[in-house]
Amino acid sequence: MINNRQELIKAFTQGDDQAFRILFDIYWDTLYQFVTQQTGDEEQSKDIVQNAFVSLWQNRHNLVVGDSLLPYLFKITRNEIISLFRKNKVRLNGIEILVARLKTADDPENVLIAKELQVNIDLEMIKMPLSMKKCFQLSRYENKSIKDISAELSLSEQTVKNNISEAMRRLRSGLKLT
Repeated sequence: MINNRQELIKAFTQGDDQAFRILFDIYWDTLYQFVTQQTGDEEQSKDIVQNAFVSLWQNRHNLVVGDSLLPYLFKITRNEIISLFRKNKVRLNGIEILVARLKTADDPENVLIAKELQVNIDLEMIKMPLSMKKCFQLSRYENKSIKDISAELSLSEQTVKNNISEAMRRLRSGLKLT
């Protein structure tokens, strides 16, 4: 009989099916709620959590964890969520939604994920020419129209459109969303 979480994890890493089932029961609800908050889709959330547990099982012999598998499982599900946005070509809007949702959550793990994503977005923005960055920021962060941006920056509307399109392309590429 397994008496504590460390023994349970040890048994699991040695291939104990019963230990895996117990861990599955312990962590399923927490992961499912986390993923559902991020994706807003219950079916996709079930798939993501299921994939996380499959990955956990496949990598059980290589795990180095303490008393909890939760941080490891959160990392797997976070990566699966990002992959979902990539696969569905939600692109930058999906990442922006994810960042916003993660920022509003109280969970420290969510805050770290949001900061990491925002840092990556900011790093890509730094690489852009000033005109392109300004067009993108006015469009996406200040919700200004192409016409308003054109007037404010003294650029043609077509130039503003081109700048925003190119900024989106660079962000997708830099964040590996293509």
